[in-house]
This record gives sequence, C-alpha cells and structure tokens, in this order.
Amino acid sequence: MDKLLNDLIVIELASVLAGPLAGSFLAELGAKVIKIENSNIGGDVTRQWKHPSEDSEASVSAYYASANIGKEILLLDLQSSKGYQHLIDLVASADVIISNFQKHTAEKLKVDYKSLKEVNEKIVFSQLVAYTYDDARPGYDLIMQAETGFISMNGSADGGIAKMPVALIDVIAGHQLKESILLGVITKLKTGKGSYFEVSLYKSGISALANQASNYLMNEHVPSPMGTLHPNIAPYGDIVTTIDDFIVILAVGSDKQFEKLGKTLNLAEQLLHTFSLNKERVDRRDELITNLQATCKDISYKELSTQLINAKIPFCRVLDLDKVFEAPLAIEMIIKETIEGQQTSKVSNVAFDMIIN
Repeated sequence: MDKLLNDLIVIELASVLAGPLAGSFLAELGAKVIKIENSNIGGDVTRQWKHPSEDSEASVSAYYASANIGKEILLLDLQSSKGYQHLIDLVASADVIISNFQKHTAEKLKVDYKSLKEVNEKIVFSQLVAYTYDDARPGYDLIMQAETGFISMNGSADGGIAKMPVALIDVIAGHQLKESILLGVITKLKTGKGSYFEVSLYKSGISALANQASNYLMNEHVPSPMGTLHPNIAPYGDIVTTIDDFIVILAVGSDKQFEKLGKTLNLAEQLLHTFSLNKERVDRRDELITNLQATCKDISYKELSTQLINAKIPFCRVLDLDKVFEAPLAIEMIIKETIEGQQTSKVSNVAFDMIIN
C-alpha cells in the first residue's frame, strides 16, 4: 500500500499533531510529503516536547517522531523573500496543502488559501482550525477535551475527572483532515478542480461524542465519570478480580452473551433469570457485579480466561505498553526511521489492509 499515492505531492504547513498525523498517513501510502517548519523558532514545537527519559540535546523528540516519520523536512523562514519563494515554487507543483496557521498569521505570511490558490488553482487545501477560521482563539487538545464534554465523562466513578492520555481530539481531527483530503483528491480527479476544506478541532470533538451525544439529545441524560463502565450495557467495562489478583474486564454486549457467561460461571438459575435482560443488569449493576465477583474470587486467571475463551465471551486484561508491544499485530505496526541522525519509531497511521480485485 505504500505506493498507492506515489504521484501525490503534499505540502504540510502544520505543526504539533492533527495536521502532521494526516501528512504521516499520506506519506505511508506513498505520497511525497514536504513538511515546512519555521526555522526562526527551531522548527515544530514538538521537537522540544520531551519526556524526562529522552536525550535533552537531541533535535527530535519521541512526540515529534510519532507524526513525522517518512516526510521530507524543510526548515524555512517564510518571512524572508528567499524562504517564501522556495515555498511558492513547491506549491506550484503540489496537489495538497495541509495547514494549521491561524487566519491572521496565514494572511500576514500570504500562505492562506486565497494567496496560494493564485499560485496553483487546482490545489486541495485542508485547513485545520480551533473553532472556526475567523475565531482567533487558539486550539489545544486539553481545552477541546474539556469543552466538548470528554473530561466531564472521563475518570473514576468517585468523581475524579481525567483527561484522555492521548491527545485524542487531535487524533480525531487528523482523521477528519484525511477524509477531507481524500474527498478533495477524488473531486479533482472527477472535475479537474481544486477545493478548500476547514476542519474544526471543536467540531471533531463534538462529532466523536456519538452515543453519549444521543443519550443526552434524546433522553437529556448528562453523563458523569464511570471509570471503565458503559452507561448503556452491563457487564461491559465491569471488573472482577481472580484469586491470584488478576484484574479482568468483562465486555458482555448482549443478553445471549450474558446467559453464556452465567452458565460458564455456574450462576444460580435465579440470578440468570433476574439478570437475563440488559435493562435489569444496568439498573442493578452493583448487585450484578457483587454476584460475579463472588464467583471469580475463587478462580485463577488461567482457569477463568480458559473458560471465557471457550465460551466465546469477550474479556480482557489491562495491559501496559510493554505488554502491548509484545503482540504480533502491534509489532507489525511499528515503523522505524532515522531522522537527523537519530533512530526513531512510531506506530503506523494506516490501520487497514487493502485487497485490489
């Protein structure tokens, strides 16, 4: 698949995460992605976003590597005539531009859509914004997580809220950017014309609320932190602990699966009847888990996991990343590359396999 887009030339005028992730996706599929970084400030700000375990003198951080492997990187001063002309020469033969410049900065530097369309009228221009292009407020993932409701729902059931440990609004917006770019490329193939898209971090967060949004819009349910629990299904996200202290998360999504779980754990017929319907399991969740835990506390993890696997009941352990990257499928997704003399690694932004008939 790394050759599917090998004729596509992409100019990335984006920093931090959402825009670079979209560029990284296109690069993995074979596009030539030219990332323009501001030479006046030492490049993309994420070069300096280093964990304490990293080399403080290295020019590339792990955060930077997570979204920028596979690109041609140019540090330019777009305020200089030489740097700006270099960009214009690249734009003239490009197919796609990804930008997250704010409006006032883009217009000042003449890298806004109106200016660059005069150089290349067939360009596909995907603009990332915080809220809207005319809104000057900056966009940060943490703020978006809070303003779109995710932090209010995320955390422990005792009221301790938490942000998601990945900048997930950026990741979601990166997907929206990819979709807009692919739509633009398809439109160009069909009509020969360029196009302009605005992708909002805020709207990306709202769009990802999915079932939680509908729970509110249809029933006025305002969710609160539930830890791993699902508001509509039980036992889904509910936790039991084995006799050897393994934590097991159940993901039972149907009445039929629960019946199989109950029989596997030898629950009393009365309990199987009491909790036969999902509504009863959600309404009486504490009672349900008390009964499941009473059974699981005397079973070893090996015995429990074998029983659940044989019964085809969804469950899992919570894995740290060192265990995650022992899995063959996860290992397959690791990409390594040397950037500026430093060995870097990231996971692939392409999570599908393709068969061409």
